[in-house]
Amino acid sequence: MLALRKRIRGSQSLKIDIQVDFDAFWLSLQADISSSRDYVFIQTFSFEGDSVGKKLSNLLMSAAAADKRILADSFTKFVLSDKFLYSPINLFNSKLRQEWRETIRMIRSIEEAGIRVNFTNSIGLSLVKCLGRNHKKLVVIDDRVAYIGGINFSEHNSQWHDMMIRIEDAGAAQFLRDDFLASWNGQNQLDAKSFDKVAIYLLDGRSNSDVFNALLGLIDAAQESIFIESPYMTLPFYDRLRDARRRGVSVRIITPEINNWSYFPQYAQYESASSGIELRLYKNRMSHLKAMLIDDQYLIVGSSNFDYLSYTVYQEIIAVITDPDLIASFREEVICEDMKNSSSFEGKAINIRGRWLKFKLGLLAKLLEFFS
Repeated sequence: MLALRKRIRGSQSLKIDIQVDFDAFWLSLQADISSSRDYVFIQTFSFEGDSVGKKLSNLLMSAAAADKRILADSFTKFVLSDKFLYSPINLFNSKLRQEWRETIRMIRSIEEAGIRVNFTNSIGLSLVKCLGRNHKKLVVIDDRVAYIGGINFSEHNSQWHDMMIRIEDAGAAQFLRDDFLASWNGQNQLDAKSFDKVAIYLLDGRSNSDVFNALLGLIDAAQESIFIESPYMTLPFYDRLRDARRRGVSVRIITPEINNWSYFPQYAQYESASSGIELRLYKNRMSHLKAMLIDDQYLIVGSSNFDYLSYTVYQEIIAVITDPDLIASFREEVICEDMKNSSSFEGKAINIRGRWLKFKLGLLAKLLEFFS
């Protein structure tokens, strides 16, 4: 595994808590940005000119911080509200075109107000340049507080079930600030630091397997239980979970029944049914939350979906948390609540469709390996 830097002095005062869903995250973020003085750095996968994007823009324009920046992946130039702007059917979608124009106007207005906006990972013609995205979600404020997790700044994302982790610690904030600035300058870092009961890993989209193979090692070493919530989990994670189940480890997965990528529930049903893994389907809305809890000792959170793109070509932020109080909060606020809001999949998986989806994912993995 990527060697951890020496534990940072002063991190014994680190405070960490969970923000479940957008409303809780927004209330906390609003207070932190409103009290900022030096800088507010925001990194997001998508940034759209809808009510949420404009709410964030207005908050930033009213903040006293001297240096305010938004960094978004170039994905958001091509996809709005989960729709590809340049597909034939969307070229004449008046509502989508209006949102695109509103996004351009919003960005122009905040730039005129002194807020800097930049985009990472321009999209190219090669498979790696097309799929290799900066998938990080990060907010850093005044070398004081940072947020990591899965929430983006768009209206439809704000309605999804999701989570952010708030970390209040100077050392952690400085470490993530430096990564933001590196990404701003087009430099993707592979790095890690250990703080008080939390280790933070920065994945560069080239050597991700160095980190993930060690996290997979935690799965291999599990003795009692593994809980995972993810909307898009794929290989190689299912392979290791299958092995854990064969060793007698209890493995439970929650994935959304309503998924913005419609084939993933069917793939999860096939993989789980063929592996003896307990699968539960989250009801009524999309869940974008991603987390893994191993033996009630290691909580793995961040921007990664535990899928092959995260394993290989995405830039990501991952945290491994061992704080018992935070893990207890996660069990209460996420696992217990999401068990209530999900139901066990008892149906029959469609083997032909599941195998076909698994074949396509395997083919994509081979192509990415070849072109990388």
